[in-house]
Amino acid sequence: MADFERLLVSRVIQDKDLADVADAGITADFFGDPDNKAVFKAILRHKATYGEVPSLATIKTDFPTYKFVKVEDSMQVLTDRLREQHTLDLLEQGLADSVDAHEEGNAKAAMEALAHTLASIASAVPNSRDTDLTETGQARLARYLTLKDLPDGLRGIPTGFQTIDRATQGLQKEQLITFVGPPKAGKSTLLLLAAMAAHLYGVKVLFIGFEMSNEEQEERFDAIRAGISHARLRNGTLKKAEWDRLERALRELEAMPSFFLSSDSMNATTLTGVEAKIDSLRPEVVIIDGIYMMQDELGEAQGSPQALTNLTRGFKRMAKNRQLPILISTQVLEWKMNKKKGITSDSIGYSSSFAQDSDVILGVESTEDANINKIKVVLARNCPPLETYCQWDWETGKFEELNEDPFAMDEVNTDGYVGAF
Repeated sequence: MADFERLLVSRVIQDKDLADVADAGITADFFGDPDNKAVFKAILRHKATYGEVPSLATIKTDFPTYKFVKVEDSMQVLTDRLREQHTLDLLEQGLADSVDAHEEGNAKAAMEALAHTLASIASAVPNSRDTDLTETGQARLARYLTLKDLPDGLRGIPTGFQTIDRATQGLQKEQLITFVGPPKAGKSTLLLLAAMAAHLYGVKVLFIGFEMSNEEQEERFDAIRAGISHARLRNGTLKKAEWDRLERALRELEAMPSFFLSSDSMNATTLTGVEAKIDSLRPEVVIIDGIYMMQDELGEAQGSPQALTNLTRGFKRMAKNRQLPILISTQVLEWKMNKKKGITSDSIGYSSSFAQDSDVILGVESTEDANINKIKVVLARNCPPLETYCQWDWETGKFEELNEDPFAMDEVNTDGYVGAF
């Protein structure tokens, strides 16, 4: 049997070109042989570092015993064969898991194994995304007609902040949305509010947090959901009316779609781990709080510019392949924040890839009022920068967007709310 992994690696070195491999969606996960996988990863690292595929002499320095071969087959033939081989490998493993569950008399587990296998194949071996515009005009017209009847005029899932939603059209499939801010400015709270708005909209949410424990996030979620004091919830001194609201809010949750919290520091700190969570839980929106705390599977140091670049590129591909919005958060460097403009794309820490890969960048900044935060569209593909203000009150669990700049007036207009959680 032909070793298509070795043939593809050899062809990449022979052509000094990775473009067709990237277009075909081939990743290191497609390689079953550890030697072939190691060489392919080395090629990817070299390309990411130097902008080119290494020469045969260079790669031989690191892998002196690896045998490269002269290849006659085209790259398209090789990528098609490797995709087919990877599909069969995934199918074989999935069928084996399903048969094991069937033999144990567990029909539910058997069906879940099959569903998991099919989802893995669909995401790991994506179909071509090439479109001939001359042949799809009628389909596009039909799609444009549906835009007239969008709920609330949004193409995507609401964030809960009407000013932001009107500008961005909501959280849309295939988008990578990055939330940024200085340490302790409220990024995690903003992400949680967006997650809760999506959940209230009726979609299944996966919230992976590296900044806080599940228990801390649960307490915040419940305080906001019930509209009660976060502090009294945490120290056990809720008033009777607050306890009643909490019980009612938790009962209402039982009839809603799933909202998964995960602080899995063992299995969700890599792109592969996050994908496994998605395969298992099948969410409709994914949120990662603290991407800079994740591990890079290509071996770059945690939090380094190249590791962050690999992560943002990976999440962007994941959003496109999985057909869902992915929200991530990272920090800005306060010393790089503009004194007049505040957060800009240049103040995002450690890697320019956040600006390059994100469809939307949302920023949160503290203000002179401890209970009011500024939320802004820092950068977006389809709308200009803008900003709004949100009044945060952990004592009552209320988070309300203001429709005017509170610092442009002598007093805050308490009737000026445009949205509330």
